[in-house]
Amino acid sequence: MKKICLDTDFLIALFRNNPDAVKKAEEYDSINAEISTTSINAFEIYFGAFKSKNATKNVKKAEDLFNSIRVLELTLESSKKSAEILSELSRRGTPIDLRDALISGIAIINGYSLVTRNVEHFRRVIGLSVEPW
Repeated sequence: MKKICLDTDFLIALFRNNPDAVKKAEEYDSINAEISTTSINAFEIYFGAFKSKNATKNVKKAEDLFNSIRVLELTLESSKKSAEILSELSRRGTPIDLRDALISGIAIINGYSLVTRNVEHFRRVIGLSVEPW
């Protein structure tokens, strides 16, 4: 079974009924892919929802989504992997945002491909399977 981890950009596009995101979600549904996101992505979505003009509505929308898919948590093992990723990329002079390192570490440890439009950014992470949408 294909294991998919949805990045924040994809989740936002789904909330906005972006045709490309909806089509991709339907493709995953048709092959019975295991769909997930990370607790870091959930944080980013909730943050955006709470600061929006329609906070109550958007928080509810986020809650409904997160209750319908698996949310991968930050564990000690994924924390270690994330620190390794951030350290290596910093050493190479190509650092990424802390949250992106955490998302990457969680996806790698759990064996999920990351669905994102930020492909070039995440492709620098060794061991992370990146799937563009």
